[in-house]
Amino acid sequence: MAKKQLLYLALIILMAALIWFLSSDSKSTISLENNFAISDTASVSKIFIADRNGTTITLNRNEKNWVVNNKYEVRKDAINTILTTINQIRIQRPVSKNAFDNVIKNLATTGVKIEIYTNQETPNKTYTIGSSTSNHLGTYMFLSGSEIPFITHIPSFNGFLSPRYGIQGNKLSEKDWRTTNIFSLKAEKIVRVIVNHFQEPEKSFTLTTASMILLNNSENEVSFNPEKALQLLNAFKLLNCESYKDEKEKIEFATPLHELIVNNDTLRTYAIAGKFIKDKEDNFTVKRMHATLNNGELMLIQDYVFNKVLITIDQLQ
Repeated sequence: MAKKQLLYLALIILMAALIWFLSSDSKSTISLENNFAISDTASVSKIFIADRNGTTITLNRNEKNWVVNNKYEVRKDAINTILTTINQIRIQRPVSKNAFDNVIKNLATTGVKIEIYTNQETPNKTYTIGSSTSNHLGTYMFLSGSEIPFITHIPSFNGFLSPRYGIQGNKLSEKDWRTTNIFSLKAEKIVRVIVNHFQEPEKSFTLTTASMILLNNSENEVSFNPEKALQLLNAFKLLNCESYKDEKEKIEFATPLHELIVNNDTLRTYAIAGKFIKDKEDNFTVKRMHATLNNGELMLIQDYVFNKVLITIDQLQ
């Protein structure tokens, strides 16, 4: 009887030791290799992201805002999202042995690399962002310097993380990062507003602010309501497009609708041609137009946003 009790005791001690060893090993592995997060995102000065197609995104912090690829101001919601993700990302669990080979292969072939800098020449963190788990609640990632990949997540966030890094289908796009702001002018900074209605020219006008003069389409001075004129000028404080489009040929045969000149900038709008209505955003219930600013990239703008400035001369009287 005593021998059996000793045997049971030995087994219990052995099992406890094994559990402690496995638990200790797992914790030590994770604590050494899962430090994806940066606690002080205010110290982040640059973020470099690259996909397997050769597209690179460089986000630089300056005194006032963030700039993408040294060209465009970054959307505030986009930079806030990625910084929050960098701060809150956590390990969900290590990749299982059964999935190890496939995960490593996918990370090597389709993974997106990210480097995070904190006021230094070498990155503070470098890791590869892969696909989502089958339940879309985790994201495969590999931290530079570690030996195994992990499944990462943000606690209490139901979803995978790659879109929060600006990744769509393992690809990056500069236009997804740049600000959608078109006009951000204070009323006192506006010298002139010209609105030309191509389909109804008699509704066009020119408003100059130096002496507050309203001219009709025949360039004759007409009376107007000063409060309505001020309302128009104040509408340019914040005007955003919805998105940027890659296919500028969409407007080659489209019907021109408006020309809006504010100081030295010219916005032209076009009807969305029926044969091009294929994208889900073009088919959505919100009314939209195509537009270009200074003959630049094609944009998608929403009627209810720009209708406050694409007004007729009658609306100023």
